[in-house]
Amino acid sequence: MSRSEKGARVLKIAVTVALYAVVFYTIDLAALSARLRTVELGWVALGVVAYAAGQWLSAYKWWLMLRPVSLVVPYLRMVSFYFIGMFFNIFLPTIVGGDAVKAILLARETGAPARATMSVFMERNAGLFALLSIATVAAWFAPPVQVLGLSLLPLTLLLWTGFIAANAVIANRHAYRLVDYLIALTPLSRLRSRATSLYDALVPYRTARGVVSASIGLSFVFQATVILVVFLNANALAQHVPVSALAVFVPLISLAGMLPVSVNGLGIREALYLLLFGRIGIPSDVAVSLALLYFGVTLTASLPGGVLYAVQRGPRHLFRQRATGDGES
Repeated sequence: MSRSEKGARVLKIAVTVALYAVVFYTIDLAALSARLRTVELGWVALGVVAYAAGQWLSAYKWWLMLRPVSLVVPYLRMVSFYFIGMFFNIFLPTIVGGDAVKAILLARETGAPARATMSVFMERNAGLFALLSIATVAAWFAPPVQVLGLSLLPLTLLLWTGFIAANAVIANRHAYRLVDYLIALTPLSRLRSRATSLYDALVPYRTARGVVSASIGLSFVFQATVILVVFLNANALAQHVPVSALAVFVPLISLAGMLPVSVNGLGIREALYLLLFGRIGIPSDVAVSLALLYFGVTLTASLPGGVLYAVQRGPRHLFRQRATGDGES
C-alpha cells in the first residue's frame, strides 16, 4: 500500500470517528439506549428476511446482465458472489467496495475482467437509476425539507438529471472519443487501453434493451425493498414515518453512503438520518436508532457471505493474481 493510500485510509477513519462523535454528542445517549431497549425484534427480523430476499433478486439482476457480454455462470454461483460482496461491503471503505470484490470474483471465474467489471457496473447503474427515480417522484409528495439550501424536489431533479447526462456521455461513442483524447493529454494516458476494454464491454448493452429494461424493473423492486426495511424498523420502534419521506430520505442516504469519504458510509448514514428525519419532527434518538437498526439488518443479512467466502475461497485467495483467459485487461 502506498503512502497516499495509507493517508486516504487514515483520513476516512478520522472522518468516520468525527461524524460519530458529532452525532453522539448531539443526542441524548440515555434516551438512545432507552429507545433501543424498546425495539420489537420481530419487525427487525422481518427486515432481515426482506433485505436478504432483495439480495437474491439483485443477484438475479446481475446474472441477467451477463447475457449481453456472453458470460455464462450458474445463477447460484452469482448469488454466492453477491453475498460475498455484501459481506465485504461491511469492511471496505465505501458501500460500493463490495462491487470491486464481485468484479474480481467474476473475473476469476470467467477469465474476462473487462466484461465482468462492466456487468457489475451495469447492475449498479440500473440500481442508481431506480434509486434516483423513486426519490425524485416521492419528492413531489414528501414533507417540505431543505438540504444544502435546496428543497427536496430541485435536489433530486438535479441528481437525476446529472445521472442521465453522465449515462448519455458514457453511451455516446463520439463523447467517449473526446474523453479518450483528453485523457491522452494527461498523466492518465497509461490507463487508455484498460478504458478501451471497458468501453468495448459496454457496447453490447446498447442493443440489449430487453435485458436492461428487466434489470431496471428489478432495481425498482429492490429499492422499494430497502425502503420497506426502514419502514419495518420504524414499526419496531413504534414510530410512524410518512412513506413519502422514507421514499426520498432512504435513497438520498444510500447515495451519500457511496461517497468515499468515510469507512463504508458509517457516520454519514447516522448523521443524515439525524438531519433529515429531524426535519420532519422525528426525535433524534429515534432517527439514530433507525440508522443503527438499518446497519444491523445489513450486517446480519451479509453474514452468509462471510461463511461462503471462507468455504469457497479462503481469506488470501481474493487478492491473488491470476492470468486472464481472453486477453482482456
